Amino acid sequence: MVRMRRCLAVVLLLGGCVVLPVVAVAQGSDVSPFAGTWVANIEKSKRHPNHQFQSATMQFTVVGDTVTLTHGGVNAGGQQESGKVVLHADGKEHPVPEAPGVTVVTRWVGPRVLHTIGKSGGAQVGEQTYEVSSDGKTLTAKVSGMDASGARFDQVIVFDRK
Repeated sequence: MVRMRRCLAVVLLLGGCVVLPVVAVAQGSDVSPFAGTWVANIEKSKRHPNHQFQSATMQFTVVGDTVTLTHGGVNAGGQQESGKVVLHADGKEHPVPEAPGVTVVTRWVGPRVLHTIGKSGGAQVGEQTYEVSSDGKTLTAKVSGMDASGARFDQVIVFDRK
């Protein structure tokens, strides 16, 4: 069970499962364009065949460069999943406590774009670009990498603001 949770944490952080770590803050502003609750729009998304989650919801709290993401949803097997991830969007490599040997580097590309790279053993295992639309109603996550089973994936997940 512990190993399964660790694998799930890796998949969650690298965007391969129910929830994607989509976080950002508009530099120089008080309110992040990502702050609030987002719901995956399955019909608009292009999910990888190995990542057919049934639903996903995310809620973001942003304080400076520290972003807390609380997530929940239903995986492909119909099981409810939830959790919390804290990321530091400072461009530095940070260990992932739930996944020994995994690190993540998160940096702002602009006020509505975030880029994240996941590494394991020093090798890149995932890359994500997240962008909030100019009207603030849609979040698009372009995700590629290797999931916990070692399978490569590419997908685009579209989220609607709740």
